[in-house]
Amino acid sequence: MHYRLRMPDETLALEGASPAVRSAIPAQVTEDAAPSGTADGEHAAPPLGEPSARERWRQSFIVGFWTWLSGLALYALATFAAWVPFEGVAAKAGDPPDTVSSALDAWNRWDTTWYLIIADTGYHWDTRATAFWPLYPLAVRAANAVLPGGSFGAGLAVSMVCCLAALVLMHRLTADALDEQHARRAAFYLLAFPTGFYLVAAYNESMFIALAIGSLYCMRRGHWWIAGALAGLAGATRMVGVLLGAAFVYEYLRQCGWSVRRVRADVLSILLVPAGLAAYMFYLYRSFGSATHFLDSQKAWFHDGYQAPWTTIGQVAKMIHDWTPMFSGDNFRNVANLGTALLMIALLTLALIGPWKLGPGDRYLVIFAAITLMLPLISPIHSHYPLSSLWRYSLECTAAFLVLARMGRNSTFDRFFTMGAVGLQGVMIIVFLQNNFVA
Repeated sequence: MHYRLRMPDETLALEGASPAVRSAIPAQVTEDAAPSGTADGEHAAPPLGEPSARERWRQSFIVGFWTWLSGLALYALATFAAWVPFEGVAAKAGDPPDTVSSALDAWNRWDTTWYLIIADTGYHWDTRATAFWPLYPLAVRAANAVLPGGSFGAGLAVSMVCCLAALVLMHRLTADALDEQHARRAAFYLLAFPTGFYLVAAYNESMFIALAIGSLYCMRRGHWWIAGALAGLAGATRMVGVLLGAAFVYEYLRQCGWSVRRVRADVLSILLVPAGLAAYMFYLYRSFGSATHFLDSQKAWFHDGYQAPWTTIGQVAKMIHDWTPMFSGDNFRNVANLGTALLMIALLTLALIGPWKLGPGDRYLVIFAAITLMLPLISPIHSHYPLSSLWRYSLECTAAFLVLARMGRNSTFDRFFTMGAVGLQGVMIIVFLQNNFVA
């Protein structure tokens, strides 16, 4: 029998045990059995019969790669079919493309334009661009210097690589928290989600999710300096990256057994978490005279002020009830975003209670997901669809996808979710390619 002692606080339970009990425990149960940051914790051999760290990462890459490749195949087919519904009628996106290059240009939509402007000319061409964080366009500019196809092609390349990284890391995190079968489902469900195609579009979504999950995984393993550095980079990709600090504090203290006396010097790594945000604010201060210029820019998209989340939910529900015609595009967006918000709230609740709940060592994932979900609810857009992009932001709620993976043990649920999510995503891809707003 092998004992899995996943976290240092669980290892503490052996202290004080009788010599007979302690000697019955294998010396190298897992690499996590030793306190994080020690040589033993980093390099201990895996228990007999279990795969090595390299083999586990290899398996995660294989699963992530095939999930990613199947997604790319779906997106290629959807792009090819995107003008079929408009045969004989005028399409908003214009005539069907007659080359592969012009078909790819159909993915150059909405926020992509802003990221490419920043990558090509910086923030001064249109100061509203400061609402978009800098790390993704910086990566696009760097890729554009070495890849053909211009800044848009570079943006797609960066997003595709980051999408692969996000899927691999999702598998690795879930396999560590649950097991291999759950990990396969979690990675697939992430890409299959109705807004999953944004992971390969020239948006910053896949970069942020890859960095956030990487940071969360390193927190779990006790690699605090790497976790802090990745969180700092996430904070340079999207403002919500700084919220990884809440998960960091909780998980660090949990692994210390909630004892201040066990806090070590590596607690200073938390100072890296706001580094990305601080660097961007310093740049804005030097360039525009205001460290919070991005907040002023958000007002161009009707982001201004805060309110209770239940107030936002009530407002959107009333808008849906009163909307005419019922089957309009804007009403669908309200239904999709509100429905996703309620779904995520339910999944995060189930992460804590009920038959699909996650373990005590996974609560830091719930903390980050809950805070991330609350932001669009407490700071809605003052327009005809207040929650706007919430069902895209929900891709960042990693804990919710772990719960879905647990629910997916039921084959009926697995088929139902897969059919519904992939089918709706196919429709949304066509909507997006036809230059209509999705999320």
